[in-house]
Amino acid sequence: MAAYIPELAKANPEDFAIVLATADGRVYAVGDWEKTFTIQSISKPFMYGLAMSLLSPSFMEKKVGVEPSGDAFNAISLDPRTGIPRNPMINAGAIATAAQVWRHDPGRAEALTLEFFSSLAGRPLAVNESVYESERASGHRNRAISHLLRNAAVIEEEPEPGLDLYFRQCSIGVTCRDLAVMAATLACQGRNPLTQDEPLNPALTTRMLAVMGSCGMYDYAGQWLYDVGMPAKSGVGGGVLAVVPGRLGIAVYSPRLDAFGNSVRGIATCRRLSQALELHLFDQTPLQQSPVRSTYKGTERRSRRWRSTAEAAVLDPLRSQIKVLHAQGVLDFAALENVLARIEQAAIDGAVIDGAVIILDLGQVGELPAASSALLQRQAELLQAAGQQLLLCRSSHLELPAALSREKFTYASLDLALEAAEDLLLERSACEGSAVNGSTALAAAPKGTPTDACLLGLLAPLAANLREAITERLELRHYAAGSLVMARQQESDQLFLVASGRFSIFLPIPRPEAPARLARMATFSEGMVFGDAAFFSGELRMADVVADTDGSCWLLQRSAFEELQQDNPAAAIALLTQLAIDLGGKVALCGQQLTLVEDL
Repeated sequence: MAAYIPELAKANPEDFAIVLATADGRVYAVGDWEKTFTIQSISKPFMYGLAMSLLSPSFMEKKVGVEPSGDAFNAISLDPRTGIPRNPMINAGAIATAAQVWRHDPGRAEALTLEFFSSLAGRPLAVNESVYESERASGHRNRAISHLLRNAAVIEEEPEPGLDLYFRQCSIGVTCRDLAVMAATLACQGRNPLTQDEPLNPALTTRMLAVMGSCGMYDYAGQWLYDVGMPAKSGVGGGVLAVVPGRLGIAVYSPRLDAFGNSVRGIATCRRLSQALELHLFDQTPLQQSPVRSTYKGTERRSRRWRSTAEAAVLDPLRSQIKVLHAQGVLDFAALENVLARIEQAAIDGAVIDGAVIILDLGQVGELPAASSALLQRQAELLQAAGQQLLLCRSSHLELPAALSREKFTYASLDLALEAAEDLLLERSACEGSAVNGSTALAAAPKGTPTDACLLGLLAPLAANLREAITERLELRHYAAGSLVMARQQESDQLFLVASGRFSIFLPIPRPEAPARLARMATFSEGMVFGDAAFFSGELRMADVVADTDGSCWLLQRSAFEELQQDNPAAAIALLTQLAIDLGGKVALCGQQLTLVEDL
């Protein structure tokens, strides 16, 4: 710790905090991030930015250089060629900078400094008076530097006022979170991502980052840039600030210092973050496209699991709670953070505060690094804790944590994920007392007669005598899970009315330079009809139907239908009318379901 400043020696060496603030205003914090400490030398690039904004970059170039010094930060020396401090990151350059700010407005210099730093942090900051008094009382070396600057005419007036402003800027109290936000402001070219204030312009920010990159870590700057690859600044108060331009700001607080005056754990943490999150400035994957290529609600897409009238009545008002995001590209930390921000927004979008179900399609994601995968898992846990749910689909080509890979979190297709999301909404509604899984009547109705099934589906609107004339011609057939109910190219001599279980239609989808794959077109349950299109036309079957579960269907043979036409034309016409209405609804729904091109 910086024992040469007595007040700083009182810091707890075990204090430790890490904060990341992103360009879109999200903040991740861990450890003692609320603890206040003094900013010390981390103030130097920001004071340099204030001086340039007040006086101009060209003016400041005449007072302070921008070359690495190769000397200790507190060296009592000037550049022998230029006669000015080598850069604004060493004490000589920082004192010269503070003196120019004071000279610009002697009456308001401190107020201007605090206002500027507060705007960078997004909250009011203040000087720690105890540390200031300690700095002033023990700052003999800095006082010598200020007199050297006065002797060289870098400072035009008595040096003490400017030196005093330097002591006060170093004594500004900050938290690790404040530093991260200040770093994020630099990452956003001078715009605070939390408040949207713009204390700096892009041109000045670029100059500040350039000097931080070459000089911010004193005579460790070269090794730092080589290992970590981020513009940065350290302070003897234990803080380290680093910037990933355009993406995020990093702050670490830990008071133990190395021989260069840098936080030991701060250096190690930044090095590890750079490697784990791929943040090195010279190893960046260009974000040529948004990591989220499209988003929409469950009102725009639904699964191919067809729902009963009762289920639809419950689901339809809730479909806006389902949000689908399609990701793409390489989801490194910066890209995934963008995705997570979109997920978080989807969870609170509109009127949906509680109970959102977020589906993240990873089918077009080429790579998900381990650090990103862990962050994705953490987001899923946070959503679940808030009563929401994250589902993943088309992720088999990626390495996912075991907690995300297990059943009910990951699905082979978007269609299946949508079905799971719908089921989840129905389960929640059941817990709240709504009628689901067909209807309350279905749960209570006796099984085994065609009338029971028909009352819940196709024939429900018909008069009892017409319905009876139809149902007495039906025959019950049972199917085991996985069995083939009907096959492509078969004769279409049967109409199927589901009595129990679930049955899915599969259609071969041709693919260029690859075998055709079977895609689910629809899944039917109690009271629903299938096989009707071919039954109408008399043409061969176009799709396979498979029993998803053990179940049974009431079958109407073509010969039985022809008998019905002869014996009871009114009942036959009523059946055809209901089949036409049902088929029209299917055609309309298929138009929406077939937009699930991700599955085809």
